[in-house]
Amino acid sequence: MIREYDDTSGRGLSARGPLTPIYDSAARPHPFVEELREIFRYRDLVVQWSRRNIQLRYKRSVLGVVWTLLEPLMLMTILALVFSNAFGDLISDFPVYLLSGLILFDFFSRSTLQIVEEIIASQSLAERIHVPRSAFAVAAVVTYLVNWLIAHLPLIGLALVFGRDVNASILTIPAGMLLAALFALGIGLIVATMGAFFLDIRLTYQVLLTGWFYATPIIYSLSIVPESRHWIFRLNPVLHLVELVRKPIYDGVVAPAEHWLIAGGVSISVLVAGWAVFTHWRNAFDYRS
Repeated sequence: MIREYDDTSGRGLSARGPLTPIYDSAARPHPFVEELREIFRYRDLVVQWSRRNIQLRYKRSVLGVVWTLLEPLMLMTILALVFSNAFGDLISDFPVYLLSGLILFDFFSRSTLQIVEEIIASQSLAERIHVPRSAFAVAAVVTYLVNWLIAHLPLIGLALVFGRDVNASILTIPAGMLLAALFALGIGLIVATMGAFFLDIRLTYQVLLTGWFYATPIIYSLSIVPESRHWIFRLNPVLHLVELVRKPIYDGVVAPAEHWLIAGGVSISVLVAGWAVFTHWRNAFDYRS
């Protein structure tokens, strides 16, 4: 906050003498609120940085944006060939089931890793001009949201090929995407903050992501797990996020309220926690060697 004082008397505002603005650091808002204000002020930077990320990703690609359509299909094909013998007989239209969960987890893993890279890489820019580092985190999520949206086109096409009931329930998918984006942003901010103190956090997190993938019913169904252990899998928030986007495509129905309530509550809580952790330790990035 800026306050003006009379240089001649030091008694506050006066018509006599020049007034000198003094910055009152004690009047600054809480870092949590201040960062929110900053991200709103720099919203144009978020848009431009997201556009830059998308352009850089496909700049030297022969197929360009088409690669966004082919990449999940190729990965799905490989996993389907590997696991079809194990789970194909238990899950009807296994490729649709697999791809619907695969593209969500791919979005989650890529966006969180990109947040870590973007925030750490922004150090040189932040040293030259004032920019909120959270802008790069939000831009990373927006970038992969666009990719994820495009990836749904081959998913819908595959569902139609297999004769799944694609109906108006798919209109709920964007809401599920939004919750997944909030959850990814919160996790990404927490991991990025840890990266300011532990340089090998990215490699550790990549290993954890692999375990997280296999702990989520993406290549298998929860029905093959003993019912007595279902509660353990339901503690995994990504399971509920997967169901939000899988149910409309695979089953042709809106996901049950249980998944919406759990996914919504966890996503918002993780985002608030991640934002609080990041804003509290944001100055630690300035001293990162």
